[in-house]
Amino acid sequence: MMRSDEPATRDSRRPWWQDLRWITAGLVAGIVGLLVWNLFGPEPPITVARNTTFLTAPLAADGLPDYRAALLAAMGPAPKPEENAAVELLQVMWPLKLEAADLPVVCQALGIPAVPQAETLPSPTKDAAVRVTHEMLAAARERPWTGAEFPELEAWLVAHEAALDRLVAAADRPRYWLPSPAMLRPNLQEFMEYHPDDTFVRLVAEHLRCRAMWHVGSGRHAAAWRDIRAGYRFSRLLTMPPNETCSAGVHLTQDGTGTMADRALTHALLGAPGLPADALATIRRELDLIGPLPDLGDAFLDTERITMIEWLVTLAKRIPGGRAGRRQAFDFPVLGSGPPASRSWLDTLRQSFGTSEQAAVSASLDWNVALERVNAYIDSVVAAARRPTHAARQAELKRLEADLCRSRNGPEWGGVGHVVCGIGSRKYRSAFVGEGLIWIYSDHFEVRTRSRASFDLTRTAAALAAWKADRAAGDDPYPETLDALVPQYLPAVPLDPFSDKPFIYERRGDGYLLASVGENGVYDGGDDRGGWIVRGEWRATSQDVDRDKSDIVVRMPVPPRPVAP
Repeated sequence: MMRSDEPATRDSRRPWWQDLRWITAGLVAGIVGLLVWNLFGPEPPITVARNTTFLTAPLAADGLPDYRAALLAAMGPAPKPEENAAVELLQVMWPLKLEAADLPVVCQALGIPAVPQAETLPSPTKDAAVRVTHEMLAAARERPWTGAEFPELEAWLVAHEAALDRLVAAADRPRYWLPSPAMLRPNLQEFMEYHPDDTFVRLVAEHLRCRAMWHVGSGRHAAAWRDIRAGYRFSRLLTMPPNETCSAGVHLTQDGTGTMADRALTHALLGAPGLPADALATIRRELDLIGPLPDLGDAFLDTERITMIEWLVTLAKRIPGGRAGRRQAFDFPVLGSGPPASRSWLDTLRQSFGTSEQAAVSASLDWNVALERVNAYIDSVVAAARRPTHAARQAELKRLEADLCRSRNGPEWGGVGHVVCGIGSRKYRSAFVGEGLIWIYSDHFEVRTRSRASFDLTRTAAALAAWKADRAAGDDPYPETLDALVPQYLPAVPLDPFSDKPFIYERRGDGYLLASVGENGVYDGGDDRGGWIVRGEWRATSQDVDRDKSDIVVRMPVPPRPVAP
């Protein structure tokens, strides 16, 4: 019989598997605890550095960069009102898209009274005094016309001649300075539109193009050129230093504004019968002074970078309520009940973020990782933009897009993989949130290259017009090759920026075809994107063409407007 103080034998001990169960439970509890800490634990502070916040000064009260103050400083001091084209734009197109509450602070910054002028320019289609239709406007902008064709539109132009002339004069002012209201307010929780007026500049260019076509149709060549030139000037004012820091949307709008001026000049004024030699000389001289739009450079990309980084910093640290506030930011009822500025910011953010990103911002994040991802991508875009040719730039940008898409698609097992990696890794979901704000830039560079090609085609067409003006009666009206224009009319044979080869040039009948190969880098036979020129010949009506297989085409002579049935 065993004594009570004798050690227990092995048979009387607890089974080994019971110890393993407790060990396993402890491991599971530890893993769950780590997972909960990973998902809901405190977030590291944002580090102010070049690879995270990009800007390190000036700092706001929360110790993070004040991006609005930095961009406002980059715009430089406000010019005198009489030197600022934006002042006339605001007064003539009052109130642009500015809210009534914003007008006093913006006008104070501009140095003007916060009241409309006696005469503002109404939209022709909304002017009760005339009956101008959208179809009428579209037709009048495409080809030269007369008052006999569109008497209502002519009446609108005559009635508002003074306002339009003010805009033409404003285009010659040396600066364009119009800050966003958000730059002038202390609230850092609002989404900032850096240039809320860009669509109005395009609208001004469309009105002036319409009037230029009217002038051409009536033989007023000098007046037509003044209106076309104003369109060029506005596009340059908004996209050249210091306004090169404006957003991608503004650049796209102003590329289009410049291209509209190119089309009005090549297919209206340069092709007009009886264009005086002195008017042509003025056009050529001033085209050289205007010059093409600059390439999208570092200043533009830094503004795009700051936009994305400001969004991340605001989402991380400047939404009231912390992580709970971030969750509410993507809740529709909260979104609908917020102030207009908040709705604008959150609506835009929702368009950038999908369901996965919206879920991720509710968890604990390392915002430094998200900021570093944005910076690394823009650094790569900057390097791609410095490639020497369009083809090299686009190849590198497409590679970056493919890499981004692969990263966005995540693990090979798809959506489940995103969830698993997002739950298990704070670094993974942080980088994923950063990528949610990255947008693609290859299209922006293509549009800017298209703008350059269009402008260089226009200058070449003006040189060909000068060649023709210098020919004696009975001579060939145009040269057989562009080499004949050098050096008297052009310093060198112009190169197509899409191919780095000379533009396509063909003599056709009593005129010529001049073309750029366009974005695909291949000459597609002279199909213009607008569908008015197909296979290198003018059509009576616009045709459907494959925009991906189109060229940029100048075709002379320009036929008269088809007579309406």
